[in-house]
Amino acid sequence: MDKELSSEDLEKLPERLNAKKKDFPEWMSQVLALAKIIDNRYAVKSMFVWMPYGYDMMLRIKKFWDEEFKKNGIKETYFPLMVPVEYAEQNESWWAGFKDEGFWAGTKNEQEFIIRPTGEPAMYPMFKLWIRGKSDLPLRIYETVFSYRYETKQTRPLIRDREIGPWYEIHTCHATKEEAEKEIEIAKQMNDKVWDFIGVKPLLVKKPKWECFPGAEGALEYYTLMPNGKVLENGSLNNLGQAYAKKFNIKFLDSDGKEKYVWQTCTGNGERYLSAVISQHGDDFGLVIPPNIAPIEVVIIPIFRGKNSEKILEKAKEYERRLKDFRVEIDNSEKSVGSKFYENELKGIPIRIELGEKEIEEKEVTIFLRNIRKRIKIKEKDIEKEIKKYLIKIQEEMLEKSKKILENSIREAKNTEELRKIFKERKIAKIYWCEEGDCYDKIKALEEGMDLFGSDIKESKEGDCLICKKKTKNKAFVANSY
Repeated sequence: MDKELSSEDLEKLPERLNAKKKDFPEWMSQVLALAKIIDNRYAVKSMFVWMPYGYDMMLRIKKFWDEEFKKNGIKETYFPLMVPVEYAEQNESWWAGFKDEGFWAGTKNEQEFIIRPTGEPAMYPMFKLWIRGKSDLPLRIYETVFSYRYETKQTRPLIRDREIGPWYEIHTCHATKEEAEKEIEIAKQMNDKVWDFIGVKPLLVKKPKWECFPGAEGALEYYTLMPNGKVLENGSLNNLGQAYAKKFNIKFLDSDGKEKYVWQTCTGNGERYLSAVISQHGDDFGLVIPPNIAPIEVVIIPIFRGKNSEKILEKAKEYERRLKDFRVEIDNSEKSVGSKFYENELKGIPIRIELGEKEIEEKEVTIFLRNIRKRIKIKEKDIEKEIKKYLIKIQEEMLEKSKKILENSIREAKNTEELRKIFKERKIAKIYWCEEGDCYDKIKALEEGMDLFGSDIKESKEGDCLICKKKTKNKAFVANSY
């Protein structure tokens, strides 16, 4: 955004933002700039500046996951940004995937380090040093960091960046396969709580086996639905088995006197949480922010003309004092009332209090609920109780809305014609799939951009694979994906 928005600019926001479903990428770009979530004008491609309003939201999400992880006994740590090449080379498959898209660092004449694309090559050589006997297990730690990948696909802020973060990585080591499987269930429960906290319902799927690391036990992946019908990978739960342990030689001396490889898991997510909130709940007037992560939960807008200003401002300050348990601000700027309304809607502030002479005389408060864009009246004497009630209600309604969006977007397809139709309608198709690679490839080849991105984590009744007609209880999801 090159300049502050004028009153005229603010009143034309719906026109400027465009219909979200018609041109989602443009809408997202506009709203991130106009609401001052990020500034994307930094002179390094796909690296942006977090603005205070946006970073406040991101840190509220981080605070929640910090509390949730520590509650479950996962301890926070930090590993260096620079990864020695000798560490990276220990896992050939990992190195093959990141060598060409890594950012390099070192002396003027020699590239000695890769800048962290993911945490494994920095962490696992240390795990080898830390773990000796069974008493050193389980090892359960996490870090919140930024990671760096020279992304070659089309980049988009918060969706696909070259500087990724802040995001967390949980890495765990266990003595048995069963303990690792239990850890994945704990990770799922923690992630589900984060999603509820931010008011978004994702779709959790089981990844195809060839999309997991060779030798891994499997992976679960969260996906969120975007307004243009695409799905976005949004957090992974990886049961690594002993695959990485064998690459990095991470062993422990068991109680039977034998050396054994540990069983590992890793999970992670970050800024894409916020991308899901913004994209799902925003509208043509700007952001719609769930109260749990809103930097400002309540904004008070005094409405006065000339000589009654002192009286109204004093009442606004009284409300501010009474609402001290909430994140509340008075908008006392010199902009017009209409401009204040538009600007605060743009920011997605959950509740706006409109305070004028009439409200004071009638001992009532006019509040505007951002998520449904509706004004209601409450009694002044009940302001604390009513504001609390409506903030809870807004949070619940936003999560319920997200659940319904997902539910209404999934449709069953019994043949390729139905699959193509659902895909063109920008919905998610659910199909029977035998889990074989040949059928997977044939499904993806039906339409440009079509992706079979995972299977239902619940087993279904038996049916026929959409392609080969083989009997299967596996149901998969198909959509366009980022």
